[in-house]
Amino acid sequence: MRLRLRLCVRHPLSGQIRHPVQFQNQPPLTPRAPRGRRLSAGFTLLEVVVALVILASAGLVLFSWISQNLATASRLKDAQVRAQLHTEGVAWLATLNPAAEPEGELEQGGLRLQWRSTLVEPMRPEDTYGGNLTPRWLLGLYRVQASITRLDTGLVAQWQQQVAGWKPAMYAAVPAPAGPAAPAGRPR
Repeated sequence: MRLRLRLCVRHPLSGQIRHPVQFQNQPPLTPRAPRGRRLSAGFTLLEVVVALVILASAGLVLFSWISQNLATASRLKDAQVRAQLHTEGVAWLATLNPAAEPEGELEQGGLRLQWRSTLVEPMRPEDTYGGNLTPRWLLGLYRVQASITRLDTGLVAQWQQQVAGWKPAMYAAVPAPAGPAAPAGRPR
């Protein structure tokens, strides 16, 4: 077997091949395309750039969607914690008497409750059934503005509610109505 080696040079303007390199008994190194058409051997730079742009756009959309879901989950968790704080604050406020303590602050178990109350309805004596008892309490309706704070996270829940306030009535005993005295013993 005899090998023949030839040097291949392509003319820059005309594109003609001069002195092609080819081994004896071997097919040409590069297949020849029909005149006027180029042979496609892979992706062009434009196709690669377009594919990268599409991939990057899909990645951005995916990351923004994930970020939005995480923010929504965080807001839902905060709302759930605030609802729990509100429930605890309402239960705590039910033990307080706004007539005795119109405003104040309590701290317990990592929570701080603050409230301020204003009288909405004036204090009135309690209603008695049958009119025979002397009222023991004065009752009033208070509008209470309250807030409860979780001390470790600083999360705050605020609300407003109406609460009944009471204080002892300072009345002297009311005399029984005048009239004939009932006989002692059992009636027949």
